[in-house]
Amino acid sequence: MKKPLWALASGCVPDALPWDIPKIAASAGFLSSGMWVDPETTWTNDALKKTKASIRETNIELIDVEVIWLEKTKTANDTHKLIVDVGLELQARNILVVSRHENYNDSISQFRDICERAGNDMRVCLEFGEFTSIKSLPKAREFINAVNHKSAGILIDLMHLNRAGDDLPDIEDSIFPYVQGCDFWQSSSSMQGNDYIKAAVNSRCCLGEGEARKNDLIEMCRSSKDVSLEIRSLELRNQFPDPYIRAKEIFKRCKRN
Repeated sequence: MKKPLWALASGCVPDALPWDIPKIAASAGFLSSGMWVDPETTWTNDALKKTKASIRETNIELIDVEVIWLEKTKTANDTHKLIVDVGLELQARNILVVSRHENYNDSISQFRDICERAGNDMRVCLEFGEFTSIKSLPKAREFINAVNHKSAGILIDLMHLNRAGDDLPDIEDSIFPYVQGCDFWQSSSSMQGNDYIKAAVNSRCCLGEGEARKNDLIEMCRSSKDVSLEIRSLELRNQFPDPYIRAKEIFKRCKRN
């Protein structure tokens, strides 16, 4: 059995280039990180080569690559395929998928097509939330059951779970390959639209420093699941503009045991 990962999510360092994320994570003390793949901005033609070299130098293991957006068609588009192929090449454990598709049945077909491309080497995880087409854990279960593919799973994000009004499920269930951990403020539980998106990308905080349910944090930390620390915080970015120092601060303030 693989050792559970305690990872620096790529969202913690949105100001870092992809190939710098493993270096930042390793410098802070992490053994794992996430990876942001955006073909329209930072993912240039030589990004894969640079990122592979960075992972090799640091021995960082990728918890995930992100993000695939379900939209428009029934099958995986070129961007989807690129992100999946990058994840496979970098040996990431998971790929993060979010739906903004307007056609439910087409989104199921598209998700299944992504799973087929990922094969057996990477879990394809649906992130649900108020800002997506799949807004709750029960709806995410319905969706993944409809996809009916062995690579398909659900990503639990503690902030999105709270916003949906859902209880923490048995996260040891194999349908949940990993968890996005953070603390947050309960004011976000009533936010909608852009207000909630802003809170999700700017107002998270380190574990034990906000108003998340303490039992959820304890259960997550004691579980056997991989955890990606999604500490997306404008306050931390302002206080620690150097992503290397910011990552060290997150590592210091977020303990698993």
